[in-house]
Amino acid sequence: MKHPLMVALLVSGLALAVSAHAKEAALQAGQPLLPQLDKIDKALNDGETYSELSPQDRGRLRETLVRLRRVGEEYRDGAPMPESVRTQVFNDQETVNVVLTQAREDSRLICRREKVTGSNRATTQCLTAAQRDRMRDDANRNMIRAQGGGPATTN
Repeated sequence: MKHPLMVALLVSGLALAVSAHAKEAALQAGQPLLPQLDKIDKALNDGETYSELSPQDRGRLRETLVRLRRVGEEYRDGAPMPESVRTQVFNDQETVNVVLTQAREDSRLICRREKVTGSNRATTQCLTAAQRDRMRDDANRNMIRAQGGGPATTN
C-alpha cells in the first residue's frame, strides 16, 4: 500500500515542478535587463526554443525587445527612470513574458506510444503541443464536414 502512495506523491510533485518551471517568467524583475534580453535573443534565434511562435507574435516580440533594449542602454548607469518610462517598461515586460510563456508551452515536445491502425506494434510519436492541437482541430473540422455539418468544399 505504501509503494503506490509514494509513486503517486512523486508523480504529483514532479508535475507541480514542471508546471512551475513552465510558468517561469522570461524577464525577471529586479535582475539586470540587458543580459536577460541577450538570453531571449539567443533563444529566439536558435530555431528550437520558441519554434511555435507565430510570425505576428515574433514581430511584436522583436519590437518590444528593441524598445526594452533602448531603455536598458539609456538607463544603464542606474539613473532614475521617469514614471512614464517605468510604466512602459513594466508593460513591455508583461508582453514579453506572456508571449514567451505561451510559446514555451506550445513548443514542448510530447511523445506517446501509439499503435497504428492494423498493426499490433506500437511506435513512438513525438510532436509539439501546438502540432497536436492543430491535428486535433483538423480532425474535428474534417469530422464535422464529413457528417454534413460543415461548409462544402468547392473546387
